[in-house]
Amino acid sequence: MTALIIDDEAPARTIVRQYLADFPQVRIVGECADGLAAAESIARLQPELVFLDIQMPGLNGFEVLARLEQVPRVVFSTAYDQYALSAFEAGAIDYLLKPYDRARFRRAVERVLQHTTADAPDANLQRLLQRLEDARTTPPTPAAPAAFPPRLFVPQGARLVAVPIETIRWVEAAGDYATLHTTTGQHLSNLGITALKARLDPQRFLRIHRSVLVALNAVLELERDGSGGYYATLEGGKVVRVSRSYADALRPLLG
Repeated sequence: MTALIIDDEAPARTIVRQYLADFPQVRIVGECADGLAAAESIARLQPELVFLDIQMPGLNGFEVLARLEQVPRVVFSTAYDQYALSAFEAGAIDYLLKPYDRARFRRAVERVLQHTTADAPDANLQRLLQRLEDARTTPPTPAAPAAFPPRLFVPQGARLVAVPIETIRWVEAAGDYATLHTTTGQHLSNLGITALKARLDPQRFLRIHRSVLVALNAVLELERDGSGGYYATLEGGKVVRVSRSYADALRPLLG
């Protein structure tokens, strides 16, 4: 089966490409970063399957499909759950809500491989849609006391590799995903920065910007920026900004 990956965020395309390595029966024929290129590539390459983002420059995912004479099998991949009903009405086989993990992606591809018609959504999809609706309307239950893992697993090709927590120096948002900067290199996580923050001990890691988490023991120096924030110098010389809205979290650490 030939597949085309369509997403305006490079980290999201990387995740799909890495996860598809588990399926040798699926061959990637291209990638697109905007809606206009997507419509042209689908018409030219005639892929049997597309992984399609919804909010993109040029055309959104639904507008891309509206331009096609022949629509391939579609798995939507988006950070927004409000489009689920429209996606299934458009004939989508599955709806991946970012950030998703390898197991969820595998279920979507297995569903595609079993799918033979473009009929209405099956019972599994209806249940997925109901879960999305429940998630919007059901109040969250109180969380149990957090147990912070000693390591995180991140995709690397067809494998998952362990990244020890103590090696992480800072975390940077990469669209709906995040890059872990460690003492041994960089790793693209399939989790967003908010999800990673929930997995990291707040006694050891601090969010200093909407798109940055730092390990406290990696901070060597703080310099006021003149507007209520700071510049933090990390091990290795990296300088990151502590935005004013997050500066209060640092104050207990200041002598």
